[in-house]
Amino acid sequence: MQLGGQPLYRELSFSVEKNEFLCIVGPSGCGKSTLLRLIGGLLERDSGEISVHGQAPATAWQSLSYVFQSPRLAPWRNAVENVMLAAELRFERPDRDALRTKALALLDLVGLSRDAQKFPSMLSGGERQRVAIARALIVEPEIILMDEPFSALDINTRGRLRNEIISIWGKTAKTIVFVTHDVEEAVLLADRIIVLTGKPSRVCEIIPVDQPRPRDVRANAELAAIRQRLEDMMRTLETHES
Repeated sequence: MQLGGQPLYRELSFSVEKNEFLCIVGPSGCGKSTLLRLIGGLLERDSGEISVHGQAPATAWQSLSYVFQSPRLAPWRNAVENVMLAAELRFERPDRDALRTKALALLDLVGLSRDAQKFPSMLSGGERQRVAIARALIVEPEIILMDEPFSALDINTRGRLRNEIISIWGKTAKTIVFVTHDVEEAVLLADRIIVLTGKPSRVCEIIPVDQPRPRDVRANAELAAIRQRLEDMMRTLETHES
């Protein structure tokens, strides 16, 4: 993959297991978000191979959904209609009554059952991102790609949504590939953490996190050690990049 005439990746290779919660971290500008766009078929690769269930992303796109940094809600649609929108765009002539029932159930799953009729301007940042998560789920994907979905939220809201996404992941058994710049967030969420180097990026290390959830980094010495290890790695990688 070229970016500005320069290679973005170098011998970058990893796999994702079914039902896994995989987090990707790395220095700023190393291509984390671009990597999700390549997996999701939003960008076309210019070399190498990307396989989703043995198929190219362009063929397997219906098994994927996306949660961006910004919720990207339609301001003229209320919460339930925004959730429905993904299925309306993906599926030809869906049954709108059945779709609305499903959208309401998903809003209940993300804790917004009382806010279904509210428009985005009436919702907080965290609530809008919950609508975006419900919208990603309504198309029944096998894999959800999440690009720093909590980065713009305040620390308390981030904490609540981290707990909620783990609960949703446990209930739905989806595979989640989650990009974050926050190493503690990765430690709290991931089954495995992939650490990327600076450009041209490659996999520096893959760190398993074999601890039960919910997790508390401050109360668990093993988690604290993983966080410290990641912080040290990131500091070294950022220094090398600069």
